[in-house]
Amino acid sequence: MKKISTIILLSALIYSLIGCADKSQENNNTAQENGWELEKRVTKKVANFYFTFPSEGYAYDNRDLLVKKCIDDLKEDCAAIELQNYNTPIKIIFLNSRKEMEEEVGYSATGWTNMWTQEIHIVANNEFTPPIKHELMHMISMTTWGYPHDDLIWINEGLATTTEKHCNGYNVGEIYRYLIENELLLSIDSLTNNFHGEPSIISYHQSAHIVEYLLTNYGLEKFKELWKKGFSSFEEIYLISFSQMEEEIKIKTIEKYPTPVNIDWDVFKKGCY
Repeated sequence: MKKISTIILLSALIYSLIGCADKSQENNNTAQENGWELEKRVTKKVANFYFTFPSEGYAYDNRDLLVKKCIDDLKEDCAAIELQNYNTPIKIIFLNSRKEMEEEVGYSATGWTNMWTQEIHIVANNEFTPPIKHELMHMISMTTWGYPHDDLIWINEGLATTTEKHCNGYNVGEIYRYLIENELLLSIDSLTNNFHGEPSIISYHQSAHIVEYLLTNYGLEKFKELWKKGFSSFEEIYLISFSQMEEEIKIKTIEKYPTPVNIDWDVFKKGCY
C-alpha cells in the first residue's frame, strides 16, 4: 500500500512539473507573440536621489562614480546660487545612448530635465562627459525659483551651462570673445524668441557668458528677480538697457581676452567633450 502511495505521489509530482513546464512555455510564447520584453535595470536610493541605471554597459560599469558625481555636483550647484539646503527628491535615470534618450523622452539629447515629475535623464557613455551638473542646475533652480518666463529660456540654459566651466578646453568668456571676433553673436531677439532654433553651440555659450557677467557684476538677487519677472523687466531691474549691457559685456570681454582664442570651428560646433 505504501509503495502504491509513493508511485501515485511521484506520478502527481511529475505531472505537476510537466504541467508547469508547459505553462511556462505557453507564457513565454504568449509574451513573445504580444511583443512584451523584459527590461533589466538597477535602482538605488542615496540621500534625496533615486537612481536608475541600465543593467549593463558604460553607465552600469561606472555607476558608483556617477552617483558620487551627482552628489558632489549638487553641492557645487547649490553653492553657486547660494542655496543652503536642497532636499527635493530627484529621480535620475541614466541611459546608454541618445537613441535610448529619444525612446524615453522623445528627444535625442544627452540630458533632459523635467521639473514637474522631478526626473532627470542623462546619457552616459565613453563618447562625451555626461551633463550631470548642467541638468542638476536646471532642476535646482526651477524647483526653487519656479519655471522662468518663456522669453528667458536663454537664461535658464545659460545658468546651467556656466556650471560646466568649459567646452573643449575653452571657458565661456573665451568662447564669447571668439564669437565677437567672428561676428557670430546672436541678437537678443533670437535668444528670447527663437533660442532652440539657433545653433546651440552659440546660443548656449553666448547666454552662459551673459549670465556669468550678470551674476558676477550685479549679484544673485537681481538675477532671481529677472528670472521671475521676465525679460521685459530687464531695464527696470538693472537700470540699464540690454543693448547697453551688451556693449558693456563686449568691452569687458575684449579687455580680459585681448587676443581671441584660435578655435577650429568646424570641430567645435560638433559639440563639447
